[in-house]
Amino acid sequence: MSALCSRAREDMSSQEVLYVGQAFGENGSSNAWERTRRHETLQRVYEEHFEGWDIFVSAFEIVSCERTNIDHIEDSEEGSPIGVLDEGEAFWDRSKRRPSRAAVSLVEHALIAYFNPPYNKYLTRWQPSEPTGDMRLMQRAGLRLLRVHLNGHGTLARFYSKEARSATRSHLVFHDIPPHPRRPALRGIGAERISDWQAKILQLADPARVIEEGEVSDIVLQSFGEKAPAVRKPPEVDLPEHAYTDEERIKGFELLRDKVFEYEGPDFSPATGEFSVGVGADGGRVRSQAISEQGAPRHGVIMGPPGSGRTNALTVAMLGYISSGLFVPWLADGGGRHLEQLRAWHRNLDWIAPNQEEMLAMLTAALNIAEFRAKDGSYAAITRGKPGILIAIDDAHLAFSTSKRITYLCERLSELGPTAGIAIIVVVPDGNVARFGGSHKMRSNLGKKNLQVLGIVDGDVLFEEFR
Repeated sequence: MSALCSRAREDMSSQEVLYVGQAFGENGSSNAWERTRRHETLQRVYEEHFEGWDIFVSAFEIVSCERTNIDHIEDSEEGSPIGVLDEGEAFWDRSKRRPSRAAVSLVEHALIAYFNPPYNKYLTRWQPSEPTGDMRLMQRAGLRLLRVHLNGHGTLARFYSKEARSATRSHLVFHDIPPHPRRPALRGIGAERISDWQAKILQLADPARVIEEGEVSDIVLQSFGEKAPAVRKPPEVDLPEHAYTDEERIKGFELLRDKVFEYEGPDFSPATGEFSVGVGADGGRVRSQAISEQGAPRHGVIMGPPGSGRTNALTVAMLGYISSGLFVPWLADGGGRHLEQLRAWHRNLDWIAPNQEEMLAMLTAALNIAEFRAKDGSYAAITRGKPGILIAIDDAHLAFSTSKRITYLCERLSELGPTAGIAIIVVVPDGNVARFGGSHKMRSNLGKKNLQVLGIVDGDVLFEEFR
């Protein structure tokens, strides 16, 4: 709103570009929402900039793909006639009126090389001497210059990066594939013999006019009207009835974080099946239940923003389960980010999965065991002589967001676990169903009994999401 009211003033509208990615999918089947929801790097950006930053996902669409029979290079290179290759719709799908995957990939590469965002690991250079497959396709089509106009007409955002320092509403990006690059170039124009008049036509020599048009264009506040999307809010997003301000959340978080309590060790009670997992804001002990009165294992969910100590809380919970002597412990790291902490558990665990590949194998084995035990029926109540399995998953949301198979396996285990001697504890930032791969069933099953909320001032609201 401040950006709108200030008419996109630079200090209100500047946004640093941290990551650039495409949302094309298989045969154009994906979109920006799906890509964001299942992209591990984007989840990491959110987590690492949780405090003090407003994070936006800006969705852009390629609305046209034009070709011209001139470029900026002054030479007489022989090559394919312009447009011959595009007869096969290499860059534009005419029937569906949309760009091809190759066109989307070239634009993605161009913007990554231009902004050089810190979270992009690949395509950060545009090097004709080491062309990508899409660059070679461009060459075979007789095209030597890629011009991308990031059009900010009517928008509020001013994008910039450490590489592209001007926070303007529009950006004009050029990369070329000269026949014989005469100097090394990491991005931009690498040709040396440039035609002045052709460069002027393409705005290569003076892009200021195009950028200025974006600066002086009016702000547009769009209303959908009859073209409104069927779903205004993605179904996986749950919004609380009361929204707290950032100041309220931070204040409550700081109050909790300033309190340090010494952990006195596991205190599992065979009589109740419970153990202590921490101390609440009121000073009272917070307890979890490892098994029901009938001896069936209990699942659990630990929630908290980055920095709230949720991984430490998982450690305490695991100690409580393990001290009962009723569980064989397995540990998985959904994001592959806590390897050192995992190694500390090496002697005490039966299985450690430090990455999603191993995690997939672990959960597959667990489901096979669960399906066998569910038929047998003898593990509905576990004992020390017939122990159950504890599966603890740190940063579970990162695995659920990138693997449908892992989400499915955990959903099935959340159903079969209590009758098959298997308990699951997951660590997630909050109770939004998107953190559980969109599975309402899994979220409800895992959070029926043991819910622990860390560092969130309105944490009680999150309990309603599991009802």
